[in-house]
Amino acid sequence: MTAHPPHKKLEKTALGAFDYVPWTYYERNRDCLDVLAAQRIPLVAVETTEDAVDYQTFHWPTPVAIVFGNEENGVNDRVLRQCAATVCIPMAGYKKSINVATAFGIILYGILDQWRRHGLLAHTLHS
Repeated sequence: MTAHPPHKKLEKTALGAFDYVPWTYYERNRDCLDVLAAQRIPLVAVETTEDAVDYQTFHWPTPVAIVFGNEENGVNDRVLRQCAATVCIPMAGYKKSINVATAFGIILYGILDQWRRHGLLAHTLHS
């Protein structure tokens, strides 16, 4: 199971971000998916499937819930079926897998950049 707050190592790594970033932990995926569905927040999976769209050309809705799987097994099939869309990070070479934390950074930067360019963010990203 992935560590979640409160956790001493996470708190040290986050450098106080827990005080500014709202978060909720769910013991079961189903509970989280039910809450998101009730709030009509679409799910978008980041996965290497045949129908996945390049994250750079995907029109990111706001708000959106992004689903990442682990490096070994990817996104659970049951969860994947509940996603409105699947996006991928294009990669060259034989081994097309990257660390989930790296994938998160790439995807989040892409989303925020797109939202900024479309006037959906009140502030700009620093370059």
